[in-house]
Amino acid sequence: KVEGSSVTGVVLDNSTGDEGDFSRALDEAERALGRPLDALVNNAGVTGGGSIPSTSMKGFDLTIDTNLRGSYFLSQAFARRLAADKRSGNILNVCSSSSLRPAISPYTVSKWGMRGLTAGLAKSLAPLGIVVNGIAPGPTATPMLIADGDGNLANPDVPAGRYATAEEIANMAVLLVSDLSRMVVGDIVYMTGGCGNLTFDDMDYTIKLSD
Repeated sequence: KVEGSSVTGVVLDNSTGDEGDFSRALDEAERALGRPLDALVNNAGVTGGGSIPSTSMKGFDLTIDTNLRGSYFLSQAFARRLAADKRSGNILNVCSSSSLRPAISPYTVSKWGMRGLTAGLAKSLAPLGIVVNGIAPGPTATPMLIADGDGNLANPDVPAGRYATAEEIANMAVLLVSDLSRMVVGDIVYMTGGCGNLTFDDMDYTIKLSD
C-alpha cells in the first residue's frame, strides 16, 4: 500500500461496450474513489480462441475485442478526461511476452496489438503529461495456472526456475504508475522470468492444418 493512495475497480464488458459505457465506467470509478482518477490499468484479458488450425471467428473477435478494442477505447476516454481537466496521469497496459513471439493465435495477435498501442499512446499522450507504459507478466502463481494452496512455485520451463507471484507483479505496477517512473515512457517491463524475451522453447509452435 502506498500512503495516501487508493485503488478501485469496476465491472465492464469491454468487448461490447460503446463510448458511453467506457465513460460511465470511469464515472463509477471516480465516485467509488471520491476523487478524480489519475491512473488507468488496462488489465482485461481472455486467452481463448485456439491457434491457426482451430480458431473460430467468434473466438477471434471475442479475444481481440476484449484484449485490444476495450483497452484502446477505455484509454481514449481516460485521456480525454485528463486532457479536458489539464491533469497529468498514467496509463499502464497489461501486456505479454507473447508480443515477442510468432503470432499463431488470437491471443498472441492481441498482445502484439497491445505492444503497439502502448507505444502509440505513449508517443501521443506524453506532451499532455500522460505517461503510458506496459507490464508483461509471465507465468504467475494464480489459480489460472496452479491450484489454490499449492505453495510450490517451481517451474522448470521458466529460465528463472519459478513462477512469479502476484505481489511481485503488483509492486512493479505500482512503481510504473508512480512519480518515480515519470521518465519511463513507452516501455514494457517484462516480468516473465525470462520466458519469451530469453527463450521460445517453452511453447510448441507446431500446427497441423489437415489430417
